[in-house]
Amino acid sequence: MIITDVFRCSLDERCTGGSNTPLCVKVCPTGAVVIIEGKSYSCITCGACARGCPNKAIKKNRFGGYYVDRRRCNGCGTCEILCPIGIIRIEREERVINNRKKVVAYPRGICVMCGLCVEACPHGARRFFYTRDLKDRKNRALLDRYVQILERIGKRERIPVEKKEEVKPKRSPDFRTSIYIDRDLCKGCGRCIYLCPRETILSEDVQGCTRCNICGDVCPKDAISEGEVEEERCVLCGNCIERCPRGVLRIENFKLVKIKGDERVTPRRYCISCGLCADNCPRGALRIRDGSILYDPGICSLCESCVKVCPQEVRRRRGNKITGACALCELCIGECPEDAISVKKVEKFQVIRDERCITCGTCAEVCPVDAITVKVKLGKRGEVLFNENCVMCEKCAIHCPRDVIPNTTGYKKVVDRENSYIWTDFDLCIKCGLCNRICPVDAIDMGEVEVERCEYCSACANICPTNAINIYRTWIKKV
Repeated sequence: MIITDVFRCSLDERCTGGSNTPLCVKVCPTGAVVIIEGKSYSCITCGACARGCPNKAIKKNRFGGYYVDRRRCNGCGTCEILCPIGIIRIEREERVINNRKKVVAYPRGICVMCGLCVEACPHGARRFFYTRDLKDRKNRALLDRYVQILERIGKRERIPVEKKEEVKPKRSPDFRTSIYIDRDLCKGCGRCIYLCPRETILSEDVQGCTRCNICGDVCPKDAISEGEVEEERCVLCGNCIERCPRGVLRIENFKLVKIKGDERVTPRRYCISCGLCADNCPRGALRIRDGSILYDPGICSLCESCVKVCPQEVRRRRGNKITGACALCELCIGECPEDAISVKKVEKFQVIRDERCITCGTCAEVCPVDAITVKVKLGKRGEVLFNENCVMCEKCAIHCPRDVIPNTTGYKKVVDRENSYIWTDFDLCIKCGLCNRICPVDAIDMGEVEVERCEYCSACANICPTNAINIYRTWIKKV
């Protein structure tokens, strides 16, 4: 909830601006802030209104506040009666419904936890307060003072104390060990792709010769190198033809010829040993040991749970087994002619502060282990916080629209605009304006979305305190 530090609260010139209305009351979009004995007080988000609403029209949002679904609300006034501090009131307004003017009644005074009053207060008296954090002596004293004043004016509702549930992660690694391919050193021969026994390194399909020189490795007469043939030495054994991963060699008129041109192949994505596949395997066919992903095909039921959760999308079913989990055998390292591959230790992410971050919340949405919290500071640089659940799978980095999260492989996904949509339910919108302020491209105005300009980052949907903005996104690989 949001409460007032009554020792700091002062209705002076800075607060009122020469009017009779303090800033916190002015900016509150739901009328949830009132002045009592010269101090501001607001809805304590106890939930009594939501529990007692006969139409289930009052709902709790993810910020701990409550909002009204005006489609369900019939203005019965039950919430007004049940409110323990008497802040809810039923207000009537005239609206046009089905081309007819109609007087409707809705409750006002319910806090949605939008935080506008906290931001507006010039004295820092309005503050977010989480009762689950009452270990702090100052917090306890502040809450006791708040309760005493409410009791003195005849409001005796007990402040609800939130219980903090601790969810223990399956694993909590401090670092991740995986291969790393330096794109600046890689010449695109594709040896790592072709020789990997687990098929953990993938690329876009190419048809030409990549000059991997596998043909040269298997030639018993050293008659070929990177697809170039010395006819005098070649005995047409055909070994190079069988082993060529791209089928670029053929025998014509008793000569070995290359029938396709040269083409570079770049590793687009590869297993980074995050372990999500092992964590989600229902049969225990995958295990993690010192960074290696161990796989027992005899136990595997081919349910493809690992395929579905792999953020790099390298897990694939091949016949009666599933490939794509890196065993850290380091064969690719030994075979790379440019020394572009190494084993890298990645420390667990803690916090990211970057001017490019638009605090859209996409990273928190896609995180498969609920490890990310986005701290929004309107008008200031936000923060992306990672908790102990993080397994460094980098799914957040793959989907980040501003590339502010480190991405080992560089594999990216972007929103498929043709198969995504965004719309606002104005029966829930309270015109608080938070969407306007957070949108990085000025594509929304009090819920009205300019779809052509919108980049579907979901910042507005994630900050909306009444869940009025709905967004559906599909993702495609970035070319």
